[in-house]
Amino acid sequence: MKKSFIFLLLVLGLCFISYIDTNTYAAANYRTFQKLEISKGKLIDDYTDSELSSYYKDISRRSFNAWKIKTINKSVKCSFISETIFSYYNDGTTPVVYNYSVSSTNVEKISLSSTGSIDYSTSESDKGFKNGLNTALKLESSLKVENQTETKESLKIEVDPHTMVNLYIMGEGLLTNGVACKYFFWITVRKGGFEYFIVQTQYPRLEKVMIR
Repeated sequence: MKKSFIFLLLVLGLCFISYIDTNTYAAANYRTFQKLEISKGKLIDDYTDSELSSYYKDISRRSFNAWKIKTINKSVKCSFISETIFSYYNDGTTPVVYNYSVSSTNVEKISLSSTGSIDYSTSESDKGFKNGLNTALKLESSLKVENQTETKESLKIEVDPHTMVNLYIMGEGLLTNGVACKYFFWITVRKGGFEYFIVQTQYPRLEKVMIR
């Protein structure tokens, strides 16, 4: 009787999580992703001071009133796992039928990062790098684009004994970074690194893994 009651609780729990709604899973800041793979180059924080110094030399010629920009990586393709929605492990001796349903909305988003004295804002009304760098990088159009695509998926799978089912939110994006200096009356008033990540696609991935 006790075993039957425990089994019933497991079934009810399974039915509950099988209809988790991942609606509006637009990417958060790329720096919070569970996993980020960059096809070439690296994040701006991962460059050493000596490496950055060599890039600053390319923008050392002073200007009366302008930003000088050196792009290190431009629109580099990346893949990511933003988060794991859930994992289910069948440690029983019989298969379990699992019903999975998801309704999701993919939204193209951009997230920013900076170092040194370069500032940025994440507010919806004024998102982007400050002090004119946003304009110098020609980012205005990218910040305003939000392409929404609604998708619905339903799956029915059999979770075998000693098998784990994982639901990930995965996607692809483009990474751009570099260094910049702001000159005013030939004096350096701003200096640092800039970086932005544009999410192109996001989608759920249901994975089945054998555990021995």
